[in-house]
Parts: sequence; C-alpha cells; structure tokens
Amino acid sequence: MKNVLFILFCLMWADAICQIKGDYNWIGGVGNLGYIFDFNKDDPKPYNQNLENGFRSCNSSICEGNGQLLFYTNGCAIMNRSHQIMPNGDSINAGEWFDKLWKDCNYGHPGFQDVIILNDPKYDQGFYVFHKTNVYAPNQFPGKTKLMYTYVDMGLDNGNGDVVVKNRNYYNDEFIMSSFFTAIKHTNKTDWWIVQPRTEDSTFLTFLLDKDGIKPPLKQNTQEFFDGYRSSAGGTAKFSPDGTKYALYTYTDQLHVYDFDRSTGILSNHQMIEIYNPDSINIEDVLFSSVEWSPNSRFVYCSSSNKLHQVDMWETNPQDGVRHIADYNGTLDPFTTRLFLMAQAPDCKIYMAPKNGSYSIHVINKPNELGQACDFVQNGIKLPAQNSGTLPNFPRFRVDEADKCDPTISSIFGEDVYYRRDIEIYPSPSYGVYQLRMPEGASDGHIVVTDIHGKHIYQTEISSYEYIREIDITSQPSGNYNIEYYPRINPERVFYGRQVVKI
Repeated sequence: MKNVLFILFCLMWADAICQIKGDYNWIGGVGNLGYIFDFNKDDPKPYNQNLENGFRSCNSSICEGNGQLLFYTNGCAIMNRSHQIMPNGDSINAGEWFDKLWKDCNYGHPGFQDVIILNDPKYDQGFYVFHKTNVYAPNQFPGKTKLMYTYVDMGLDNGNGDVVVKNRNYYNDEFIMSSFFTAIKHTNKTDWWIVQPRTEDSTFLTFLLDKDGIKPPLKQNTQEFFDGYRSSAGGTAKFSPDGTKYALYTYTDQLHVYDFDRSTGILSNHQMIEIYNPDSINIEDVLFSSVEWSPNSRFVYCSSSNKLHQVDMWETNPQDGVRHIADYNGTLDPFTTRLFLMAQAPDCKIYMAPKNGSYSIHVINKPNELGQACDFVQNGIKLPAQNSGTLPNFPRFRVDEADKCDPTISSIFGEDVYYRRDIEIYPSPSYGVYQLRMPEGASDGHIVVTDIHGKHIYQTEISSYEYIREIDITSQPSGNYNIEYYPRINPERVFYGRQVVKI
C-alpha cells in the first residue's frame, strides 16, 4: 500500500519530487564490458553488466522517481533500461565528423561533460537529451560545434521509451567550449537553466528550457577569456548543491566561482581563485581537470592530474581557503590512475575516475570535512570492469530539498577497499623473476600477481619471517604485471604493490 501511495504521489508531483533520485544509477565500462552503481540497493557496490554500447567519455543517465533506471546515453546512442538501443536511438551526433574521425559507437562519443538529460517541463513522460555535435572542418581549430537535442518519450514501447526527435539543432556556434555543459532547476522547480561557456571569448550562453521548449540564450560576460587550446575540454563546471553558485575549473585558467540567481539565470560576483602560483603554470601542459562541490556547498574540490585541492568558500577571502589535499600516488591499475573526473554521488561522497582505463576509482569519503579530514582515498573502489575515465554528467538534483544527498545509503566503501602503499620489488624490467622485499612490521599474508587486464595469474601465501620472497612469472608473456602483498592481520586495510615489466 505504501508503494502504491508513493507512486501516486510521484505522478501528481513529478516535477517537484520524482526527480530527486534522477542520479541513482551510474553506468560505465569500455566496449561491451560494463558495470553499474545502483544507489537503490542495500549494497550499492558496482556489479557487472553487459552493455550493447560502452563509454569512452560522453555519459549521462536518468532514473524515475523511485531511482530505477529509465535510460542512458554514451553520446552516439540511447539505451533503454534493458541496455538495448531504443527504437530510433542510434546515430546520435551522426555526421561527417563522426564518420571520418570517430566511426565506432561501441565506445561512445568523445566529450567528458558534453551531454545531459533533462525532463520536459511540459510532459512528465518526456526527456530532452542535450548534446554537442562536432562539425567536420579540415585544418580548422577549434572546430565548429552545433548544440543539438534529441527527445525521448517514455510513454512509448511499453514504457521502455522511444526516440521521437533526433539531432535537432537549436544553436550554432563556431566557438563552443568542449565540456562545461551543466544545468540546474529554475526557482519555479519546473524549468531548467543550462549554462555553456564559449571559447575564444568571454561569454556564457545561458539557455532556459520551459514548457514551450528551449529559448535563445542569454549572453553574459564571464570576466575571463577562455582560449581554445588551453581551455576547451580542459576541465568541468558544476553548480553548488544549494543552487547559489557556479564553479568552473581548469589547470591553466584556475578556479572561477560566480553567484547564480536561479530566478533570472544571472551570473554575478565573479571570483578568480588561484589553485596554483601563476608563475608555476606551464600553459603548454595539458592537465585534464575537474571540479565538484561538497554536499553542504562549503568546499570546492579541484583535481588536475597530479594534485587534489580543496577550497573553503566560507572564508571571507576564499583565496585563503585553498588547501592541498593529496598528490597522485603513482598507482598503475593497469595504466596510470591520475586524478581526473569528479562527481558527487547520492551517498554524500565524491567519486573520481582516473583519466586512463582503470579497474579502480578514487573516493572523497567525507567531502563536508575540512582539509585532510575529507578522507581522500586513491583507488579506493575496485571495479568489476574497466573505466575509461568517465562518470555520468547530471544536472544538480535535490537543489530544493533539505537533504542534498542521502547519508543512509549503505556505503560501497566497505571491507573490500584497501589503501595502497609502495613496496620494493626488483629488478624491473626482468625476464620474469623478481625479489619482493617485505615492508617493515609485515605480518603473514598473501601475494597476488595480476596482468594488465586485472586477471589473477598467480597467488601464494607468505610468512612474516620471510624478509625477501622470490616471484617467478617466467611462464607468462612479455608485458606489465601488478605484484601486490596483502597482510592477513590488516585492521587498517592496507596493501602494498608495484607494477613490474617482464621482457
């Protein structure tokens, strides 16, 4: 009876209530081997899911009011809740650019923050998929971009959805920045604001989506010139969970924070905050960056490949609130897991996907806490399939709710999570025989060797009295391998590892 009442309540008040769980399913994976974070489950630990199409970077999904998956997109196809391409859901962002330069939808369309799904303010079964389409222009940089939308009607195909409008152009612009595509509800709790910066310019385009569709943009001064080489695709932008601020960050442009008026769409009170000393920045460095807010809207987190910083926006002068949280710890899983894309999850944590393909992601366990107390753990979540450096791009849900996240969700940060420490293993490269030197104070435990794809190829027990243990993988083919030691008595959940090369 309670479930029936909840469903009826959602149908009556879809705009105000049913979107609060719009981000409860996160889907990722390379090619057809995927995984899902389902924050509705008692144990939302990621599980395997076969996908018809995987993700290279472009990623967005949407759930219904109770948090159950409706559909998702990788930027060139739209998949329903059964992970099948919707009727007419293929060839999103199709055109000469895709045919000549990309070609394969199995890995999705490029663009780390270039697609977003918003419910139609007029029709509670309708959803706009806003996306950017690259226009083929040889020898031209930056290339032209069209802002497009595709429309999904969830009332069709027995509730599985159907694409009824595809690749509809609503704005042409030669200088749209790649990434930085984000949205938030209007104060009327029905309409949407969509903000997109331009490159080679100092302008924000602010679109209003209401019951009559998408309106021509309001053009506003960003107070900062964003050039194509160092800015486009160089970072992300996010609204604060309380809806009062907008932040944009790249390594070379640094952090820019604005006040945002959700009733008018006006950005104001620009603040530029230096994360790095300007004299130390090499504009030739391409350090992919990302920004995210803590659930309480106090802290801004800025990642840039090798470093994570926290900025306290409650300081009188936020420049005084910049704190260094961590450096990249050098883990290879199987490739470098440098710090990259962040997203706040419904469980009140911030997850971070490394830039390269990895079988683990990082987590900020307590993002509302000051400084090191935020508990940033690298490679803290093990994935059942490889991540390509992508997380879903959501609008800022729950902006009008008292709770911006749900602390009652069972944490996936459980007993299977370990903190990595370096260990001495030599020689490397070698023909397959290595010496592992046990760390000081080591106890009995086991050693695991995995290949570059995460497959276990060797495991053995080790005793605390063995100061040095020989590892022999001469029977394996040439390549990179991870050698890890896990203590048996391990209340702090620490493991020791290094990647080695076999020639």
